[in-house]
Amino acid sequence: MHTWTLLLALLCCALVLFGSTVQVAHTHPGGDLAHPDCAFCATAHVVAQTVGGPAPTPAALVVSAVRDSLPTTRPARVSVFALFTRPPPAASTAA
Repeated sequence: MHTWTLLLALLCCALVLFGSTVQVAHTHPGGDLAHPDCAFCATAHVVAQTVGGPAPTPAALVVSAVRDSLPTTRPARVSVFALFTRPPPAASTAA
């Protein structure tokens, strides 16, 4: 890493730390909250305006409709395997 990129990164971190400290410690004498001429008070209520882009055009083009295949047949009753659940062993041994 170059020395100037490290110094630039440290400068940016210091500016963010300084700006956030000034914003948190910002007060007005008398406790009056209405200060339209104060830059910190005016920018505290500004929010970022997000704008959604237009909907993208579909990438696929419908050429023809697909017909349903023959309906699947399902068994009328459920087949259950006789040994699906094993009974517990008659005598348990400690390993």
